[in-house]
Amino acid sequence: MNARPSRVRLRAYKVGFGDCLLLSVTYGSKLPDGRTERHILFDCGSVSKADDGPSLGDVAAQIEKHCDGQLDAVVATHRHRDHIRGFGDRNAREAFDRLEPRIVIRPWTDVPEPERSDPQHALDDNHRHFLGVLDQLPQQSEALSGLAFDNAGLAKRAARIAELGFKNPDAIALLEDWAKRGQAHYVTAGQVLDVEEQLPGISIRVLGPPSLTDVPELSRYAKESEEYWLGLAGTGELSPLVKQGDAQSLVRARRVLAPPGGVGAAEWLVRNLDERRISQGFEIVEALDDVLNNTSVILLLTIGTKRLLMPGDAQVENWSFTLDQVDGSNHRALDAGLADALTKVDLYKVGHHGSRNATPKRLFRRWEQSGREIVSVLSTKDHVFDKSVDGAVPKPELITNLGKLGPVHSTQSLGARVWWMDLEASVRTKAKFTFTPGPPMANP
Repeated sequence: MNARPSRVRLRAYKVGFGDCLLLSVTYGSKLPDGRTERHILFDCGSVSKADDGPSLGDVAAQIEKHCDGQLDAVVATHRHRDHIRGFGDRNAREAFDRLEPRIVIRPWTDVPEPERSDPQHALDDNHRHFLGVLDQLPQQSEALSGLAFDNAGLAKRAARIAELGFKNPDAIALLEDWAKRGQAHYVTAGQVLDVEEQLPGISIRVLGPPSLTDVPELSRYAKESEEYWLGLAGTGELSPLVKQGDAQSLVRARRVLAPPGGVGAAEWLVRNLDERRISQGFEIVEALDDVLNNTSVILLLTIGTKRLLMPGDAQVENWSFTLDQVDGSNHRALDAGLADALTKVDLYKVGHHGSRNATPKRLFRRWEQSGREIVSVLSTKDHVFDKSVDGAVPKPELITNLGKLGPVHSTQSLGARVWWMDLEASVRTKAKFTFTPGPPMANP
């Protein structure tokens, strides 16, 4: 008789502003390798350590203990440092090197450049061009230090967003090394991953990111301006335009932007460079950050009687393809099975550390109307990523509304020297997830 899952536990580590979650599934009898558990790590990163929390090196050491020295899968939702920095952290690397996960799951936007022509990835010229744009972001982001801002507060917020950054070469190198030695999945919305051999009884459905064919808007954020900033970054023209230059700066900008051969919307962008030059920096920083968030992996896991929704930092464009199928809207065919599965989520990892635009209103309304209890898990830290007063992360109104659906457990609410919290449940009954904080640890 094949071993089947009996319990599931999601352990959220107190990494500050970042995500690091270990999903452990316990089986009722031994698996073929003699073990009785499987472990999936969702991200490991931070850009601002919890005030009384562990370092990423400390967290990696705990993960090694908690999975008994064997990770079965790693999900790196997207390239931002608050999600993958730990994989490149010199103090964490020794522990991670020993874990050698068998499966590595990343978004299709992370397919390495040498593999992009491989037919298995089905990337046409448009998709490869977009990946080339993303490849340019590290170089272009270096120009951000030369920008001017309206005030010190705006400059500080922009610096924080830019710090999430696009430069994670050591982390990406480890992920790619793991992928070469194991099984790599560069995922697209609509896939159901074939992982039964390695992860028995765990169904993984990919809800995001969609392809550019399904959602062309993925390459730009909802605000009109950001499409043009991204275009400039992709052609390498962002750096010379944003540096504080001489009187000829705008003349050169007009040459780049104006037709023929320009980057579209020249009148709009040049007017903004003329009239709002001092505040341009923050718009650019937000634009590039939002594009990467919209490449986040979104996974819906079904394990026995439990469903867990793990959306990384996905925002509205990323979610749109799935939610249009759930609603049967915007010319998408209704997927009744997907609608039922999303409605019956038991545990929700709150998107983008509690920002207002990462928990779609359409999804929240569906949960609200169902009357089901949903347990929410939030990994965050106050005042790190506040784009504005209205755009505070975490957003208090969102947390209040999620609390109307069920318990909301936040890493920043853990006690002093408590490094993690557990949400655990049986997957053979209808029992709810229960919360248990970890034990107090020695000062890091």
